[in-house]
Amino acid sequence: MKIGIIGIGSIGGLIAGLIASKDEHELILYTNSNIQKLELISNGLTINIPERNKKIIIDQEKFTINSNDDEINSKWEKSCDLILICTKSFSTLNASKIAKNLISKNGSCISIQNGIGNENIISSILGFEPVLGGIITHGANKKDSTTINWAGQGEIIIGKMPLTKISNEVIDEITELLNDVGLNASNVQDIRLNLWSKLAINAAVNPLAAICGVKNGELLNPQLFECASSAMFEVLNVARGVGIEVPNNFEMLDTLTQILNSTKENKCSMLQDIMKGKKTEIDSICGEVIRKAEELGIQTPINSTLLAIISEISISHISD
Repeated sequence: MKIGIIGIGSIGGLIAGLIASKDEHELILYTNSNIQKLELISNGLTINIPERNKKIIIDQEKFTINSNDDEINSKWEKSCDLILICTKSFSTLNASKIAKNLISKNGSCISIQNGIGNENIISSILGFEPVLGGIITHGANKKDSTTINWAGQGEIIIGKMPLTKISNEVIDEITELLNDVGLNASNVQDIRLNLWSKLAINAAVNPLAAICGVKNGELLNPQLFECASSAMFEVLNVARGVGIEVPNNFEMLDTLTQILNSTKENKCSMLQDIMKGKKTEIDSICGEVIRKAEELGIQTPINSTLLAIISEISISHISD
């Protein structure tokens, strides 16, 4: 299979490295950084797995690496059977334009991103038929441009959006591919429930941890946990308002507690972005919730407050 991965951050790098290590597929990677491109050409890609005291080293010859500024080689143009978009949500439109030049006539494109709405942006460029949604709960962080720490085992779930026309057989084949490389993959017929459930967890964890400057486990402190839970409940309320049958609040409280315990030493991606002076994904998390809520006449005071604070912190940090 010919596979394109757009966005070589923590998650994109993890998936790319695991696929490349199997020698069964042709792989092209896209990064928005010319520096990362040159470092990947020089050093290849390394996946550290601390839990197993293991390191996977992938030579550069196992993949093709392009930056967003590069012309697409004729070998790759309109040839990819599978595209995985792993960029930050605010880069989805640009990633979709790259995907359009890579995807084959019968190819599939999966969004493996935070927030909701990414699939609609991708569909505006590729059409609705080839687009799948996905969520991932594997823990990963970048040590540097070419080294990914696989910080915690999780899962990846892919599934159809309402107008997806990809056959179940093809989805099963993609799921098997991801399972074969160790990503604990499964699929569902309608991914929207999973996307909204993950969005609720992201809204509970990311903004509050970023504002307080704490690791995930600190949110188990009763006062912080109450605030995190309130943000999550608002998202679940909006999801039900748009017709998504998300789990009940008590189930989601259990899920939130489990995630905070299992990732207690992790610094969430939004906190890492703030610390590095980078743009956050707050608009695709709390911002999307607020926009949907306004359409439905639902109040979301906690998410609105978190959005305002993170937006102001981001401006001040980027300015610095």
